[in-house]
Amino acid sequence: MKFSIELPVQFRDIDVMGHVNNATYLQYMETARVELARKLGQVREGFRAGFIVASARCEFKKPIRDERRITVSDRSSDLDYTIHGPKTAEYAIGRTTQVAYDYKTRSAAKISGKLKRELAKYVEPPVKFRETV
Repeated sequence: MKFSIELPVQFRDIDVMGHVNNATYLQYMETARVELARKLGQVREGFRAGFIVASARCEFKKPIRDERRITVSDRSSDLDYTIHGPKTAEYAIGRTTQVAYDYKTRSAAKISGKLKRELAKYVEPPVKFRETV
């Protein structure tokens, strides 16, 4: 099973070059990540989830120019993402690494077995990034 959400491409997302600004892709991934956390019951105390992002990576495939809506899909337990349009045009891939976090002790925490099992329902093969030298 895969988790994905559809998001509108808003006018404010477009930069002077006429395409979605690169920083916005990370916002799209954040929205998908928070919605998955809500679905798993991990958003508590307002918007405070039990995870923080330890790293983020986004590889741009092609500019988003004239789409009204895009779909952001989580791809693995490390939370890999694809950002694509309605005609399956792939605009970007990304990966965020989350760390379980205890806000009371202000330190990393162990992920429960129950949460690991729930996340496993959404795991798919990881995205393949371009090789760098």
